[in-house]
Amino acid sequence: MSIRSSSPNQAIVVGAGSIGVRHKEVLEDLGFKVGVVSRRRHVGEFKTVGEAVESSDPSYVVLATETERHLESLVNLIASGYTGRVLLEKPILDRSGLLPNLPFESIAIGYNMRFHPAVRSLRDALSDQQVLSAQLRYGEYLPNWRPGRDYRQTVTAGVGGGVLLELSHELDLVNWLLGPASVLYGRSLRTGSLEMEREDLAIGVLGLPGGGLVSIELNCLDRVHNRTFVVTTSDHFFQLDLIAGSLTVDGEVVSSGPVERNDTFSAMHRAVLQRKPDPCSVPEAMAVLKLTETLRSN
Repeated sequence: MSIRSSSPNQAIVVGAGSIGVRHKEVLEDLGFKVGVVSRRRHVGEFKTVGEAVESSDPSYVVLATETERHLESLVNLIASGYTGRVLLEKPILDRSGLLPNLPFESIAIGYNMRFHPAVRSLRDALSDQQVLSAQLRYGEYLPNWRPGRDYRQTVTAGVGGGVLLELSHELDLVNWLLGPASVLYGRSLRTGSLEMEREDLAIGVLGLPGGGLVSIELNCLDRVHNRTFVVTTSDHFFQLDLIAGSLTVDGEVVSSGPVERNDTFSAMHRAVLQRKPDPCSVPEAMAVLKLTETLRSN
């Protein structure tokens, strides 16, 4: 997996929130020595990206800052002189805009659900199918997302959050499995049930290249966590349940779970490091961002 001869097993994770901690754990399990960059006192080994790159000469960098700081993080990493491989957490940005010239050997966006075994089984099964319709739903009560933290202080509840950005994995899956999709109808709103700066509920209808339709609902209101993806083709009926980790085809289980969450992150990192084509690219991530913004504006 080495990338540079100087420090092939050295990685940097920028950001020490819950997702940054997860990336650190996964990379250590993959054999990396990991340095953490954090602005918080007594957290991490480095305070700036430049300091981290100069001190540790990494072969891999993960940017896991708040979404609204992704552009700043990219600019700082470029300024440090780093040119190796990068993983930028999803979504790529909090709003559409021009990216700087990216001098990296490679850069992928952290849509790890592409690496869920049941998702991959579904993708394989759909390769020769005509998709007629699909229904996608993700619901989870926001105060339960991060136990022990006040949900009002999380990124999800802030101006850079909202369900469309936070749950954009689902939109990436629509594009990766069925798309590219386009928005035919969308509506998002703050229901008032939670103290949030952005939407806690979004629904939409998407069009597929072959003429099929996709209905979606994303919310952080449901008291029972649910995450399903149902697809009807001209030949089969597929049911993906990402809570159970299972896929059924015409009622028969073809992939069963559950799946450890870290396993999908590990598979994603291995794919990036081994130069496989499956990790989400910058153009693909920008297409997901366009879907979120169109659903918000309709």
